[in-house]
Amino acid sequence: MNPARGAVVKGPDLFADHSYRPYACLSDESHPFSDEEALYVAVTATERLVAIRLGGDEFERGGLPRESYANPWTVVSIRHADIAETEGVLTEETTERIADAAAGYLGVE
Repeated sequence: MNPARGAVVKGPDLFADHSYRPYACLSDESHPFSDEEALYVAVTATERLVAIRLGGDEFERGGLPRESYANPWTVVSIRHADIAETEGVLTEETTERIADAAAGYLGVE
């Protein structure tokens, strides 16, 4: 599976002892190893002040079973082979909002 930018997928839980966790894909084919991996932000059910809400309106199609939040400060690289399935696809506006917030945490203005 090679998730597209904006896809919300089930991937390995790198932060807790669960089988998987959702992630939102931010990278595209310009990633140097886009045929092998992509950059994601963690998605959680924990509401935080600066997290980005992912309710039904933020999805172009599909979605998550409960209200969730993208944590743009938690950027990870995950191999495509470790992605279990796609839960949905975020709107372009929501994907850009998350990417802009992530860039801000990396010192990009």
